[in-house]
Amino acid sequence: MLICPQCEFENPEDHKYCQSCGISLTDKICCQCRENIPIEAKICSFCNAVNHTILWAVIAQKIVIEESEDREKNQITNDIVPEEKKIEIDNLSDFFTKNPDRAIPGLKIQANSETISSRYEAEDEPSPIPYLQTTADSLNKTILQGKVIDKYPLQKSHLATLQKQQMDLFAELSQDLSNSYLSVTQYWNLVGVPTHALPYLILEKYTPTIPKIYDAWQQRDRGVVLLPDRSQWKLMTELWSQQKLPLLQIIWFLDEMAKLWEPLHQISCAQSLLVNDNLRIDEDQSFCFQQLYMDSIDNPPNLKDLVTAWQLCFAESNLDCIDNLNQLLDRVISGEIIEVEQLRLELHNLGLGEDEIESFDIHSNYHSVNIPQPESNNIEPHNDLENTKEQSFFDEADNDMIYSSEFEEQATAMIPMELRCINNASCTDIGSQRDHNEDFFGMRTVIEETENNTDSSLNVNGLYLVCDGMGGHAAGEVASAMAVESLQKYFKTQWQGDLPDRETIEQGILLTNETLYQTNIDNSRSGSGRMGTTLVMALLHNTRMAIAHVGDSRIYRITRKQGLEQLTLDHEVGQREINRGVEPDIAYGRPDAYQLTQALGPRENNYVRPDIQFMEITEDCLLLLCSDGLCDNYLLEENWQQYLKPLISSDTNLQEGLFDLVNFANEYNGHDNITAILVRVKLKPDF
Repeated sequence: MLICPQCEFENPEDHKYCQSCGISLTDKICCQCRENIPIEAKICSFCNAVNHTILWAVIAQKIVIEESEDREKNQITNDIVPEEKKIEIDNLSDFFTKNPDRAIPGLKIQANSETISSRYEAEDEPSPIPYLQTTADSLNKTILQGKVIDKYPLQKSHLATLQKQQMDLFAELSQDLSNSYLSVTQYWNLVGVPTHALPYLILEKYTPTIPKIYDAWQQRDRGVVLLPDRSQWKLMTELWSQQKLPLLQIIWFLDEMAKLWEPLHQISCAQSLLVNDNLRIDEDQSFCFQQLYMDSIDNPPNLKDLVTAWQLCFAESNLDCIDNLNQLLDRVISGEIIEVEQLRLELHNLGLGEDEIESFDIHSNYHSVNIPQPESNNIEPHNDLENTKEQSFFDEADNDMIYSSEFEEQATAMIPMELRCINNASCTDIGSQRDHNEDFFGMRTVIEETENNTDSSLNVNGLYLVCDGMGGHAAGEVASAMAVESLQKYFKTQWQGDLPDRETIEQGILLTNETLYQTNIDNSRSGSGRMGTTLVMALLHNTRMAIAHVGDSRIYRITRKQGLEQLTLDHEVGQREINRGVEPDIAYGRPDAYQLTQALGPRENNYVRPDIQFMEITEDCLLLLCSDGLCDNYLLEENWQQYLKPLISSDTNLQEGLFDLVNFANEYNGHDNITAILVRVKLKPDF
């Protein structure tokens, strides 16, 4: 199967265009000059830009343990007994070119009716491939690592195929660590997953700090793991050396690493935090790993090793004026501090000072690797309910890591965050089954930027609106447009500085309802002939946000830690019954379950009760405002990881990503108009 790079649809091997979105499966667009070039081209023939997919390979080859050594250890850690004691390969080029007959079936690719013996090849430019490391890891293996090229990036990976075949097994892996981590490795090797691939799969929720695995397979005595190539990313020590960073920013980096100590220690990968060349900085200057390193079974690292590694980073970066910090780290080395949460507490107190400590649960930043995330609200999917939506209105009368130490309940200080950047995108589509579009949206973002030699800051006010109109004789599209224009005009005069208060927001919504209602009266509209509209609205001032809604249009928040969160609850009969204590299955078993209980326009202000919430943005996120044509039938709940989660990263195109989501929604739903606004908020510590 060929995986479409745009919509990830699986196409037959001989197809030249994606059956789902129609893009070419034989050509691609050059990343630099935007000309069409062959999909397998490494270098653009027009501008000579590099265009191939470069990966970082980590190949583990078993070292044979002599019979005189610990036989039990050999049994626990042995993946597949090698045929020879001699290590046969010296570099990546040898591995990907020698003995092609030993390649596993999943890596054979059909192209132009010819069998390609190897999908991946070692990159021979611009520098030689690194040779075997001289040290062995905890599984008695030597590690070969370096860059490789995926010659057929459209081909489904062996790991993806295996995950689809063993879906239940992989789901269990991420939830159950009740058995010893090393005791289950032989079982995973038998299904084709190398031992050193398991940590990436278990800790996938920590992406992108921990790289997401690209492919993996077991090939006799060798386990192969392919990762995104981060070898060119800036080292953390480089950043520390090149910029004069304030103490608080250094403490923030240390705390980011300390957060991961327990999850990594739990699966024997804490060594990853101790290798200076492994600590990288991404495009948002956030801490990331290049890869994971396995701990030694006999001598796993402890907290003293972690702070010793930090001190080596200080020395390499020529950091000075950190006497207080070094004194704190010396307390760990001396044994005075033995718990990582106590270390984090002391770091925060050192950074902010006793007078500035705010209440903050230190454990709120953790997500356990063996505790399931709480389920989201049980809200049933919608169908094509536009008519019942209109009629109903007139029939109604109205994550965490667990510790047991004494510091578990201790509060500490949180480093305040500020805006790094903000981007937005919008899209509206008539849908595949409608003859006109009754949705309407509006956006207004005002950005004031202040910059000097050493710093820059943003002051942002953003107003985002989505309305889904309803009513006969094209009245729905009139109502939604009127609502957006009325609210934009209102807030242009009523909102000048900080976020408006609850009363101001509610007054703007009620004035809009009054305008629509009076228009209905003036035009002698009654019953289901009255025009109306839903409303979902977000007001953003820097890292503070207010949201309001009337009806069943929704707002979602997407973060790497919490995933997809629905921030609004639909104003409809089924949800109203759930709020009254009725079981969800019974509430949404009613024939009128999806009928609206609130909307703007059909009724006077006494019957309009907008829900208004205020919240703080504390991490990078996406905000999605949408009409129900996008979110019906669990579309977002089941597909957000594919279409939305990647867009949190600054190096993705927000507008193109939204287009892809709306195109998919037309195939998945398509029964209604589809409208969405995406806002990407990126934060940085306020040092």
